[in-house]
Amino acid sequence: MKWDEPPLWPVVLPSLVGFAAACTPHLISGIPRPFGWILPAPFIGLVLLSPLLYFSPKPAGGRVELVIGANVAMLLALIPQLFLFVWFIVVILIWIYQSMYIWRHNYPAFRIGTWIGLGAVSGLFIGDFFAHFIL
Repeated sequence: MKWDEPPLWPVVLPSLVGFAAACTPHLISGIPRPFGWILPAPFIGLVLLSPLLYFSPKPAGGRVELVIGANVAMLLALIPQLFLFVWFIVVILIWIYQSMYIWRHNYPAFRIGTWIGLGAVSGLFIGDFFAHFIL
């Protein structure tokens, strides 16, 4: 799918949802923190919310491939973070690069889903830093 102008919702909405999901455990006590790491609970929340992408606006919405692409991207963005501490920088930079160029080309729904999934996990990483140091 190709947009005539840069769309706002695939850039802003996933990153804001990820940001809010990362801040929630810092505001609410009782959310499990396995091994002192707080990201698993918000990440599971993002995975559970990902089927809502099926109802996203056209031209991207109404496709199962969009949801699958978002989930694959979220997994590929989070799993290496367990082993490489600086992986979040790579994920955020790839998401920024995609946000600047992906709307100009005609990509399948799976590829748009990876863009949205990386945006959600980028918001998760940024939100966790914000919550850890500010909240």
